[in-house]
Amino acid sequence: MCLIVTSGWVRILSSEPPPPPDAAKAPEPAPAPAPVDEKPLEPGEEWIEEYEPEKKKAPKKSRRGLFWGVVAVVVIVALVLWTLLSPQTLPVAGDTYIGSDAYANLGSYAGVLDIWWLFNIVHVANTTWGVSVSGDQNVSAGQPATFQVLVTKVSEDMKNPWFVGTSVSLKTVDLYTEGGELLGSMVSESSEPFGPMAVVEATFDSPGEYDCEVYVEMTVYGKMVVGYLPVKVLTIKADLGVPIIVS
Repeated sequence: MCLIVTSGWVRILSSEPPPPPDAAKAPEPAPAPAPVDEKPLEPGEEWIEEYEPEKKKAPKKSRRGLFWGVVAVVVIVALVLWTLLSPQTLPVAGDTYIGSDAYANLGSYAGVLDIWWLFNIVHVANTTWGVSVSGDQNVSAGQPATFQVLVTKVSEDMKNPWFVGTSVSLKTVDLYTEGGELLGSMVSESSEPFGPMAVVEATFDSPGEYDCEVYVEMTVYGKMVVGYLPVKVLTIKADLGVPIIVS
């Protein structure tokens, strides 16, 4: 530092750098807004305002539960239809038709059938089935002759509580000579209240007396508490009691 005197002025020189110019004053922060007068809250309102209950999401339906629900409905509908569409249980007719002149004027047959099902594990019933044959005893050679074959239930004793009765459905009905010659077959079938009846048309080629027999093949159904099942395929051979006279 040095001292210089000029014209009565004293000027002091210093080697120190001059102080920096005054920095611009920083703006003062804005005053805080005046507090708003709030109405004092009632007891419990603070908790209501601060707490917002979470909305409960509706539980998603399980796809597995929906699937099994659909399966259950389908099974129930199938069981109902299965029951409604099952064949009607045949009533027990006894000897009424196998001894009737109207239904058995050409002959009749009755045979016992013990019905077992499921590889002979389930005993369904003890039954007796009758076959009655009717028609004209005197027919013409070379002309179709019509015979009626009626199947009835003579007796029935159910052996299983799950099965409530039996019914039959005809498959084939044929008329043969005792020598094994086929004369005719079933052309139509009707359902009578007491059993199915088949109409057989047969043709005899030449005049004479013919000893004949009827072959009946039928399916026996077991009607259950719910639904029905085929339990037996039965073939019955019934010999005619009188010869057929062909002229």
